[in-house]
Amino acid sequence: MKTQKKDPRDYLIVAMDVPGREEALRLAEQIADKVGYFKIGLQLFTACGPDIVRDITGLGGRVFLDLKLHDIPNTVAKAVIEAARMEVSLLTLHTLGGGKNDECRGSGR
Repeated sequence: MKTQKKDPRDYLIVAMDVPGREEALRLAEQIADKVGYFKIGLQLFTACGPDIVRDITGLGGRVFLDLKLHDIPNTVAKAVIEAARMEVSLLTLHTLGGGKNDECRGSGR
């Protein structure tokens, strides 16, 4: 069995800790071919909304959406579905919600 070699860029996540869309897109355009993922956190997502995710993926970048989702299981599940629709590659969520959250996490229920 042959193991597939990973691209070193797959291990590099750049935090998009900038105040707005213009700065985020300028940074993304400068380094898109050098990194694996762009981390969009709560500050940038709140400032720009889902459009910033679409903008970054539109440039060919993969997005790590770091919103640390923590709510009732149904709400978390629906947020995960919406993140998937935006073609988010990675997503953070808290699992302190217990069994129901664990069930919803992968199934989109």
